[in-house]
Amino acid sequence: MFRKFKFEQSIYDRLQGIPLSTRYKLDRVGIHFDLKNWTRLSNEERQVLCHLPVRSQGEMECYREYLLYLLKRLKEKVELLDASTVQRERSHWESLTRIPDEVYLRALELKVLLSPTQWIQMDDLERYSLYRLSLEKHLMDRFAQALEEFLGIALRRMGEAAEAS
Repeated sequence: MFRKFKFEQSIYDRLQGIPLSTRYKLDRVGIHFDLKNWTRLSNEERQVLCHLPVRSQGEMECYREYLLYLLKRLKEKVELLDASTVQRERSHWESLTRIPDEVYLRALELKVLLSPTQWIQMDDLERYSLYRLSLEKHLMDRFAQALEEFLGIALRRMGEAAEAS
């Protein structure tokens, strides 16, 4: 399944960037895959990586094997993440009892008080997306757009705040 978010709409036509739903799959199977390698793949190979599911253990193994095949064909060094690292990372967005500090603080910067109820109501991919976007300061606009999309709210942008004054 390939889940597309409105805030990423601009990358879907040519898949020049790695969509968050695909980045989620890459992280689930524990293989580091960077944008340089992504751009070396054909559009068809990128589409396959976007559409292949990773719900079951068998699907994750299939995804992982296909990815390893692609990296070997590209003659790229494979960077496997150890199981404890993968589990530690997953605990940030899979925990329903605690909003990661990075996400909570980014939301506060946007004057949004993200509640535990709102966090629980999001699915794993939405929580993952907010977590990943919260790690990079330069992705603040995308974080804001994701927050709007997932919570169904409208945020005031910096330019809008100046116009309203």
